[in-house]
Amino acid sequence: MKHTIGFLLLAGGALATPAVPAVAQAKPDEQAVARGRVIYERYCASCHGVSARGDGALAPDLQVPPTDLTGLAAKSGGKFPFDAVAKAIDGRKTTRGHGAPDMPVWGEIFPKTAGTGAASVTTAVGRITHYLWSIQKTAP
Repeated sequence: MKHTIGFLLLAGGALATPAVPAVAQAKPDEQAVARGRVIYERYCASCHGVSARGDGALAPDLQVPPTDLTGLAAKSGGKFPFDAVAKAIDGRKTTRGHGAPDMPVWGEIFPKTAGTGAASVTTAVGRITHYLWSIQKTAP
């Protein structure tokens, strides 16, 4: 009984905090990229911009300017920080701009919102993250 309660508590915690699995591949998944672009354009482009450079229509109204999402790999030594980006999107990691009420906690919103094209928060966040990985600027 004691182990069952512990398992239920662990399972409940896992449901409350969605986890995007670490990526062990060398490049973004093409199907996830295509689906992630649709989700990104629907939920993220208003602030981060269609080009993901932080120039969305709502950007001028925000206290903290949205990040240029095309330079995340460059800021991380040339390697796209997949896990950190996924955590910032789903709310497990608070970033400066995302800690303010300006940035929705998508890990809480996606399960209540139709149209992500995904069966779970993990899938939706993973797809957006693959899309962002696919649009990283290359080093000059």
